[in-house]
Amino acid sequence: MVRVPSRRSRGLPALLAVMAITASACSSSSITVAPAGSAGSSGSTSVTNSAVPTDQGGTNAGVVLSRAVPGLSDLTSYKFSMTLAGDPATSVLTMLDETSSTGSAPVTYGGTIIVKPDKAADLEVGGLHLIELGGYDYMDMGNTGAFQQTTVQSPSLVDALSPAQMFSSMVSDSTASGYNRVGSETKNGIAADHYQASATALAEYGSIAGISNVTWTADIWVATDGGYAVGIAIVAKAADNSVAYEIVFDISKVNDPGNKVTAPTNIVGA
Repeated sequence: MVRVPSRRSRGLPALLAVMAITASACSSSSITVAPAGSAGSSGSTSVTNSAVPTDQGGTNAGVVLSRAVPGLSDLTSYKFSMTLAGDPATSVLTMLDETSSTGSAPVTYGGTIIVKPDKAADLEVGGLHLIELGGYDYMDMGNTGAFQQTTVQSPSLVDALSPAQMFSSMVSDSTASGYNRVGSETKNGIAADHYQASATALAEYGSIAGISNVTWTADIWVATDGGYAVGIAIVAKAADNSVAYEIVFDISKVNDPGNKVTAPTNIVGA
């Protein structure tokens, strides 16, 4: 049960902190990359994308993927959904005081991101409804319909919880060049190039996460027109097919005129 204090809740700073910790761990370039197909420091770990084609792999893939986040900043708006499972989900649930949820129960959240002309966001994550607009954060803990209003702090909701932040955290310079283009397809209604991680890149994810006895897969979709990230799926599954680790997001409704963020009218504790 999410607790609501009389003034600004500690839930939001805690949430941002755990997202930052997750990002830091996943983007670290100091981790030693295990040989392709080996366990590295995480024990017995399998990789499943080792036989992908080498079309636009290596340096070329790294260049394309490095432009995927800047491509998002060129958009006007979009909607997204994101799922975290395993350690990322458990950490978020703990920070949100969602003590009734344990193990690797997934956390699913999403909403609307306005990029231009002014940044704004309307997100729902766990028991929180978060709105950022006009220099203010509005937070409804427990989905009661009543919001607390505070001045936007750094990092902002848009920056800390957006797919752009998660993408840049999970796809560092050291892993981006380990992806290969495996074809083109429609992803979330958007024409996109599909990239998969090589065995070496997957071994690095396993080493970073420190999870043993799992099989990793990693896929990224980049818009053919515009070069922005359309989706990402980095998943580790145990032998029983249960998800041990998962970071997945999908972007849709790109530049849709229906993407709107409005300030709440029921504001309390101001």
